[in-house]
Amino acid sequence: MTYLDMSQIDATALFWANSVLWIALWAVFIARLAWLDLQLRAHLAAHHPHRWRRLSWSERLTWSAWFVFQSKEDYGDPAIGARRREMLTVFYDMLLVLAAMIVWVVVSAAMVQLGPKW
Repeated sequence: MTYLDMSQIDATALFWANSVLWIALWAVFIARLAWLDLQLRAHLAAHHPHRWRRLSWSERLTWSAWFVFQSKEDYGDPAIGARRREMLTVFYDMLLVLAAMIVWVVVSAAMVQLGPKW
């Protein structure tokens, strides 16, 4: 056969392919965000220790999320601004993948529901 016969697609295979694909993509995104967060914190601790030391332990835990999404201050350091933009890009890529995942689930559910006409 040279064409894709939709009646031969197994619903279970489609579900598992969907699950494995999205879990792997999200694992990559989360690992990338964690690595970028570590790099940003290490840079701040190395180049701006006076700003890092004054934060309490609870502020340090949530600092990255606040800094990336709320703060407009980059302490005059272009590396911090670049890291913030990179983290935002990865976050928006995660949202794009989430939208694609929703479309995939809706399309695969429609294909399974239609099913083959015997």
